[in-house]
Amino acid sequence: MYCQLLCGLVQRDQVLRVGAVFASAFLRAVKFLEDYWKELCSNISSGHVSDWITEPSCRNAVSLILGKPNPDLADLVEHEFATKSWEGIIKKLWPRTKYIEVIVTGSMAQYIPTLEFYSGGLPLISTMYASSECYFGINLKPLSKPHDVVLSNGVSDQNCVLKEDEIDKLETVDLVDVKLGHYYELVVTTFTGLYRYRVGDILMVTGFHNNAPQFRFMHRRNVVLSVDTDKTNEEDLLNAVTQAKLLLEPLGFLLIEYTSYADTSSIPGHYVLFWEVRVKETMM
Repeated sequence: MYCQLLCGLVQRDQVLRVGAVFASAFLRAVKFLEDYWKELCSNISSGHVSDWITEPSCRNAVSLILGKPNPDLADLVEHEFATKSWEGIIKKLWPRTKYIEVIVTGSMAQYIPTLEFYSGGLPLISTMYASSECYFGINLKPLSKPHDVVLSNGVSDQNCVLKEDEIDKLETVDLVDVKLGHYYELVVTTFTGLYRYRVGDILMVTGFHNNAPQFRFMHRRNVVLSVDTDKTNEEDLLNAVTQAKLLLEPLGFLLIEYTSYADTSSIPGHYVLFWEVRVKETMM
């Protein structure tokens, strides 16, 4: 990551797009910049890669891009890094960037405000629907707002969905037979060996592009908080956090991350939420 970011800063005028697969990974890269920006600027100024980068082929490749010492560029980049607030830092570091390509649907939606803080107004483009199992679909309207993203699934006789009419009654439905407004769980068969594999994603049909259904990702099945008879799924938790964090904004705080668990050590049991918050003016 260090070498990639160093090359990106040296070639900042050639960068047209930044991103990662998931929003959380992209924000880890921003955190990495926060930790290493002084050393990165020093490398640019001296034209020398840090000695702790020891892999020969990596050093050689980066050295070719780094080239001769460039103190002017180092000063320019350092000026952006050293500002009091990092609001809009992505656009400042890479001025020709047109958009940030990153998945912001499902559980990644929690990172949208933080991405918008760093982006400087750049569009957040969520181009695909994917997981570690396989790619499921693409976004035919990539410039749509993150909360309006719908994804088209390729019609294939290998992929289908489960319609959940009742808890104990599951019906397999081909993608071409899904109905508008209904909820389904995705089932896939892949060339890598998965056969009728239940991914666990719950999708809602929002429309069709020709014969290909368009879905909105709702939540991951069985990812819930539960106390006694109460069941709270991932979508409900995200909606609650989204509403609650509005109380932070007038105070100048931004929610960076959250996690939760069900505490049953007392009666009645309750949910515990941990929030990581930061003051906007000190975000680096």
